[in-house]
Amino acid sequence: MFTRKLTTLNFEGSTIRILTVKGDQVQAWHTLNIPQEHMSQGLVHHPPAVAKRLSSAVKKIQASTRKVITSVTDQRSVHRLLVLPAIDEKLLDETVRRKAKQELAIPIDEVDLSWRIVNRSKDKYQIYVLAIPKQIIDRQVLTLGQIGAKPRRMTPKPLALMQVVNRRQALIINLEEHSMAVAIVVGGIPVIVRTVPLESGELSREAKLDLLVQELARTTKFYNESNKQNRLPEDTPLFPTGALFETLAVEERLEESESLLSRLQERANYPVESFNPHLKAPVQLSLTAYAVNLGLALEAD
Repeated sequence: MFTRKLTTLNFEGSTIRILTVKGDQVQAWHTLNIPQEHMSQGLVHHPPAVAKRLSSAVKKIQASTRKVITSVTDQRSVHRLLVLPAIDEKLLDETVRRKAKQELAIPIDEVDLSWRIVNRSKDKYQIYVLAIPKQIIDRQVLTLGQIGAKPRRMTPKPLALMQVVNRRQALIINLEEHSMAVAIVVGGIPVIVRTVPLESGELSREAKLDLLVQELARTTKFYNESNKQNRLPEDTPLFPTGALFETLAVEERLEESESLLSRLQERANYPVESFNPHLKAPVQLSLTAYAVNLGLALEAD
């Protein structure tokens, strides 16, 4: 797999999760807490202040800044599947941008727009489109530049989670202190991604899980009603990710995490499964908390 040490960075809420990999072995990891006035919901507000803290954390775990892959928050990002008539591929980029401008209802010049063909036939293309606000990317790049790092790739969080789950059909949920998300993957494509901020720090972990289960039910119902000929099978696996599901929680939080998983299994209409990242990791590493980082590392293979 990898010959040089790889550093993965997950900008999550007001934390940056750092994980390093060499070969197929996880070597080190660390969660860096950032004051919310400097970073929140994965968006850097004060690059110099964040860079200073990040530089210290990187040195602490001896992470490399030469080979870096980062996640990008999917909050305020737009995912969409577009269907276009079959045309000369040289015209596709311009056509996709024009179609996205019509359907996404966002200022195209304010986002970083990427796309790829996911299916094609004689008369049409099915294209996956992702639009991320440039502000999110620009501030992250600026922050990394101040520690001497230039990211080789910046991957939206849902795509990193898809990579670590590695299923062509799946439900992926993510529960963090300040956000929750539901992704439906069909044919290896995230056909629906919904991310909801959790602004209130007063909610208990159980209350956050209840909100997530409700969002999961709404999202799957919407998908099934919109795709009556291709409904999600009842045995579609459901993969929990995120720090609130961490399987190796610290001290008293271990019991709480086990309780959350049990509650999820009782309430979800789909079988709950654990993912296998196919990397050698110490038993002390929480796979669910560092799921995004692991997906970023696998993407580099």
